[in-house]
Amino acid sequence: ARRAARSLGSGPLAQLRAAAREELGLPQDKLIVAAGHQPLPIHPGILLRELLLAHLPGEASGLWLVVDSDAPREVGFPVPLRRRRYTHHRVVLWDNPGRVILARFPAPGEGRLRRLWELLAARLSTLINPAPLRRAGEFFCRLPPPGEGWPKWWEAAKAGWAKTEGLRRLWVSELVQTAAFRNFLGWLAAREGVFLPSYARAAELAGLPPLHPGELPFWQLAGGSRVPAGSWREAHFPRALTLTFFVRLVLCDFFLHGAGGAGYEPGVDLLFREVVGIEPPPWGWLAGTFLVEEPPGAHLPGREFPFFLHDLTQLREGLSGLLSAL
Repeated sequence: ARRAARSLGSGPLAQLRAAAREELGLPQDKLIVAAGHQPLPIHPGILLRELLLAHLPGEASGLWLVVDSDAPREVGFPVPLRRRRYTHHRVVLWDNPGRVILARFPAPGEGRLRRLWELLAARLSTLINPAPLRRAGEFFCRLPPPGEGWPKWWEAAKAGWAKTEGLRRLWVSELVQTAAFRNFLGWLAAREGVFLPSYARAAELAGLPPLHPGELPFWQLAGGSRVPAGSWREAHFPRALTLTFFVRLVLCDFFLHGAGGAGYEPGVDLLFREVVGIEPPPWGWLAGTFLVEEPPGAHLPGREFPFFLHDLTQLREGLSGLLSAL
């Protein structure tokens, strides 16, 4: 992070970086380490990055990017279930056949939450071990009242459980409204002849599908759903590679992926070399997924169960080997 701060602070977008931090209220005198995820019921292996960012040393500041521009088919999570043998069942809070972005989801009302709890309790009560049901009950009792929509409501619920309320959160839906992001768009548009061929190579390197002719690596909104942007005027939400490119180039000094997103970064590194003309700043990935113990039973996806079914104290103990190594 220190090395990146020196390099980017004197690079071609140094002025944009300084202006972006000032606009967003980010500290100018600290290293910024960023990570993020969609506002979903994540498993505890993903939560590790959030826990780490909330406990950085004083010279650094954590930034958690809430990717509410994503549009999953549903908002749900697996829960363990015991019938004749242990298995699992997926509980769905929201179906999303129209692929509306998460930023447009309302916070769930009392009726929906009551129904969700009934489904969850019915499944967890089949287990011999009563602890997951008890922990889920404690989590549901501490849920905040419905507020400004699903992403902010859910992030507040997660932060209250993990005690990461002090970590700075930045919603993509708000980020794209800033002058910093609009200036970044203008900078890319002026380099379209270099950027688009480089993006095609970056997407291939990252294992992502190529753009169709006439498309930009951005989305526009149509009735709350994402459709490909065909002009810079239409560009609204960045796609995955472009979003990480912006965050690494403009907002932070070090970006921390999970295991799933780490494959993107060689493509983003290519964009630094070909579009910006500098060596890319360092990045890393950190995942506790494979340190979370599988529950007893046959082929249960224990590492995918939501964080609130786990004991945070046990998680910290299980992850302490990695954290002490850091």
